[in-house]
Amino acid sequence: MNLNFLALQFNTLNTIEDNLEFIEGIMDFVYHKKLSFFFINGNPFKNGSLNDEELEQVEDFLSAITDYNNCTIITAQTYQKKYQLFIQKPYEALEITNSYEFELNDGKKILLNSEIQNDNNVLNVIINPNFELVNSDSLSGNYLYLTQPILGKTKIKLGENTWIGGNTEGYLLFSW
Repeated sequence: MNLNFLALQFNTLNTIEDNLEFIEGIMDFVYHKKLSFFFINGNPFKNGSLNDEELEQVEDFLSAITDYNNCTIITAQTYQKKYQLFIQKPYEALEITNSYEFELNDGKKILLNSEIQNDNNVLNVIINPNFELVNSDSLSGNYLYLTQPILGKTKIKLGENTWIGGNTEGYLLFSW
């Protein structure tokens, strides 16, 4: 069974509230697609490090939107001066970590900011901030390399299909 994914790239707006409203608007727009995973480029809440009060605001937002939409949201944000993954599953607490692995029901895996695996049953996901973590030209296998539009390097490769994002805001829906 294929799952539905959305990859969003956008430039961070002026305030956390504006960014949360923008993300909610995108989720409302694609609600009928029944997403399983919603990937957002790095530092979507703030260009800079979140403080504890801002983290609480982001946690409340992510919890509400994932519970309502029954969809896992994955992004990365600078928090405590370190770039870290934010993983919000429906009805669970926010997880903040450096890398993560999802085991899907059909033998497939999603690896987040982990060692790249060249396997047809693995989707390698690299969520980049405004600087290079990985040279995207060296990626192999199935992957989603997601950056902010100012870098213009977002790429998705699934099997023989490849999509390359530009330097504008937008989203791409795909199934895998």
